[in-house]
Amino acid sequence: MKRPLCLFAILALGSSHLFAQNQRKRSPAVSEATLDLYESGEFKGVKYRLMKPIDFDPAKTYPLILSLHGAGGRGDKNIQNLRNWNEWMADETLRRKHPVFVLVPQTSIGWSDPTSPDAKPSEITDELIASLPQGMGSWIERRKNRQSSTSEGNMDIVYEFIDSELMKQYKIDADRVYCLGHSMGGAGTLTAIYQHPDRFAAAIPTAGVFPPWQDFQRIKDLPVWIFHGDDDPTVPYIFSEYAFSRLEAIGANTKFTTLKGVKHGASGPAFNYTGDDPAKGFSTEYASDRTDRTEDIWDWLFSKRR
Repeated sequence: MKRPLCLFAILALGSSHLFAQNQRKRSPAVSEATLDLYESGEFKGVKYRLMKPIDFDPAKTYPLILSLHGAGGRGDKNIQNLRNWNEWMADETLRRKHPVFVLVPQTSIGWSDPTSPDAKPSEITDELIASLPQGMGSWIERRKNRQSSTSEGNMDIVYEFIDSELMKQYKIDADRVYCLGHSMGGAGTLTAIYQHPDRFAAAIPTAGVFPPWQDFQRIKDLPVWIFHGDDDPTVPYIFSEYAFSRLEAIGANTKFTTLKGVKHGASGPAFNYTGDDPAKGFSTEYASDRTDRTEDIWDWLFSKRR
């Protein structure tokens, strides 16, 4: 018997304590300094934070990062969405090396785009679940009734805000728009680039889920760097491992870093990544010869153009 499942019913919800690297630790509150840097706003009911490039010059053109928070950032206060990597991106040294606009919208539900045909509910059968690698089918089975409808999504409004407001108000390089996020935000990142592969120049999903039944050819040419802890109890590592194997089989422009021993805290080491570390068991695989071998996460990201 077939049972309906919304695409986003499989996405990771909730987040556990995040692993932090370089002594950057998770704090229960966002610092006042970070709140000052990220201007607060609202567009058609979607609250957001926007950090301008350091020493902002309206005559200059800058790239844009769309940063999607995880389940721990959900709400309507427009504060919790700034925790962890969005605070780290406010680091002055990083901002001086890579001046960039950072847009951090907030959702109280999940990341979805109801205007996309791919956001419509899919029919997930018992046969399909049984056909997936061990650990994937059972995980989807347990979660497939947790959410109701993707019609409550707000990514369409986020895109409208970027196109109708940010691009017109500021000189943003449309060929250097990036998407990244962790857990629910990692899943949102993967879905965003799947639905709109021509919108982004590159993406960094950490501990995310890419629905295994979708067409991986759609993101074959987009530079994507996937991170996942191999001991993740919240979003099984097998999802990223399986997605990478599918992308590797078609020669995609993808790299995949395994964080050995890391649980659901991939964002810590990922967004501070400066290269593989055999002592920690952090190692990167490349889907094809054309995949950029740059080891620093931010140098890699900001070198990409659409």
